[in-house]
Amino acid sequence: MRRRRFYFLEPSKVGRQHITLIAGYLAALVSSDRIRSGLEIHFCSSPSTRACLPPELAARVQCSSVPVMDPEKRRLLLKTLVEFGVTAGYLFRLRRGDVLFVSCLLPTTLLLVEWLNMILRRPGVFVSLHGEVEGIFEESTQRLQSFGFWILKWLRGRRANGPTRLVVIDDFIKARLAADFPANIASSDVFVVHHPILPVAVDAPLGGMRRACFIGYRSRFKGFPHFEEYARSMPGQRFLAIGGGKVDDLSAGTSSALDGEAGYFQAIGGCDLAVFPYVHGYTASLSAAALDALATGVHIVATDRACFRSLAEYFGPGFVTVCESPERLGIALHDAALWRLSQGRGARMQKLEESKYGIAAVGRAFEQLVFSPPKAA
Repeated sequence: MRRRRFYFLEPSKVGRQHITLIAGYLAALVSSDRIRSGLEIHFCSSPSTRACLPPELAARVQCSSVPVMDPEKRRLLLKTLVEFGVTAGYLFRLRRGDVLFVSCLLPTTLLLVEWLNMILRRPGVFVSLHGEVEGIFEESTQRLQSFGFWILKWLRGRRANGPTRLVVIDDFIKARLAADFPANIASSDVFVVHHPILPVAVDAPLGGMRRACFIGYRSRFKGFPHFEEYARSMPGQRFLAIGGGKVDDLSAGTSSALDGEAGYFQAIGGCDLAVFPYVHGYTASLSAAALDALATGVHIVATDRACFRSLAEYFGPGFVTVCESPERLGIALHDAALWRLSQGRGARMQKLEESKYGIAAVGRAFEQLVFSPPKAA
């Protein structure tokens, strides 16, 4: 007798793009005895994505290749058609009891997939939403050629309680979407499967000058000019910009290459504080850079954006300090008490593993998704 199948489909990303999320989700799925005993787990992705998975993890699921266009080299129309063609193929393939979990789609593809499933009415179809939902709340991105236009068009055109259900990576995202768009998104439509945060043991700071780091893209929206100003105003500390394969020491004016992922986490873990002076976005999405900082146990100090408020409310002040503005954050950095929060790293990492972001909890969230009552066909 044919067993139920769980199709984990990644039709949008290649290589290391989203690999931390993908690998964490797969690890959570295979950690669940209930899911493994009841379903075959199929991972369907580009060969380059599969090659980036830990070999022991890839060996525990059935893998197959699908065509995926690199998002960084895409033509929106062509990539939409490729994604839709791949996803539609799996929609037609579904049999009774199967689950299709699509880990990422362009908003244009999501629109087409929901339209198709309104016709097919396949139960057990789940699509994960990511940073594109920020376009719903940002008018400046709601142009025809922008994600914001298409994600808003998708949202306003959908009906609550349709056959396709949604997955988000944190509770505050679900709450915001359901509150702002009750006619389009019902609470029962949305499952929360938290972005896994796997603790990464690295060497703690060895003393000497205190270190603060900025992680990721150095854009004005993420407040990098403020971070540069902090460095200028505090010559007695070191301010490091980590990302793009290198570490720039703004205090010393030097730059060095990172040694892969291990070097990246070592650079973050070697700091006392991770600084996020964000001035834009993250209303309905999580900062991946913040999750990387949490993974190493580094204390976060950030501006008052929804994602940081959510992390601070869940983990408490020992993990995250939220300041009302970049200016207030700059003042806080002059307080020695803030820097002392770098202590207690081991306790933070232990709590992280036991939290809703840990692999065991994420596995239980997938169980709720898999064994939920199906939508009517």
